[in-house]
Amino acid sequence: MEDCMSSREGPAVLFSFRKELTLECIPELREKIQKTLEEGRYTFVILDLSEVAFIDSSGIGFLVAFASELEAKDRSLYLYRPRPQVLKTLELVQLSSFFKILRTDEERAALLL
Repeated sequence: MEDCMSSREGPAVLFSFRKELTLECIPELREKIQKTLEEGRYTFVILDLSEVAFIDSSGIGFLVAFASELEAKDRSLYLYRPRPQVLKTLELVQLSSFFKILRTDEERAALLL
């Protein structure tokens, strides 16, 4: 099974991760995301973090830079169903309010209407 999968959902592209977001996986992850975004025009990028158990400072830096890059292109980044440990990490570094977080399937469905 692949560690990063993508699927189109209307105006959004959904990326699902099955790894920790750490220094070791960021370059490969960035490459996969950039390639997918070059292939299509998306208004929203949704990162499904429901299977990500850990995020380090490199992962946080990646998310912040990616959100800022998308915003500069009039796109939005949403974090979808992050695990409690990931949310706790974002809260500890005072970034939980920086990100748009979708906690339920209903919130994601409402975004895509």
